[in-house]
Amino acid sequence: MAQIANIVLNDAQATPVAHTFEPSRTSADFAAWEDRSSAYYIGYNKVTMTLKRPTGPSNQANRNIRAMVKIETPKLENVSNSTISGIAPAPTVSYRPAVMIEFVLPERCSLQDRKDLRKYADFLLAHASVIDLVELYSIAY
Repeated sequence: MAQIANIVLNDAQATPVAHTFEPSRTSADFAAWEDRSSAYYIGYNKVTMTLKRPTGPSNQANRNIRAMVKIETPKLENVSNSTISGIAPAPTVSYRPAVMIEFVLPERCSLQDRKDLRKYADFLLAHASVIDLVELYSIAY
C-alpha cells in the first residue's frame, strides 16, 4: 500500500467544497482517515480501508483477498440549548449515510484483473443508472 497521506475529496454542492481527510489510525491491514471539519468527533466524516488476507491451507479453492473501502458521513441531531439548567445536551448522531465497497480478489488473479475491476467500479459509480439509484431511488433502464 502507498504511504499514508491526506485524501482530498470534493462534495456534491453546487460549488464543490474540498474535504481533507487526515490519517488517524493505521496498521498493516487497516487505515483510517478523518475529515475533522466538524466541531465534534462523532460528526467527523471518515474513510477506512481494510485488507483481509486468506487463511487456511494454501490448497483451498476459495482463497480470496478482500479489500474494503468505506466512507461514512454522520449527520448530527439539531439540538437547542433550551434545557432548564441552561447546559446544552451532548451532540448525538441523527443518521449515518455510508458506502462500502468490497473487492473480492482471488489470489490467482493477475494485476490486470485487479486494474480492470477497479476501473469498472470507478466508471460504474459515475454511470447514470447508479446515480439514479442512489440519488432518486430509481433504476434507469
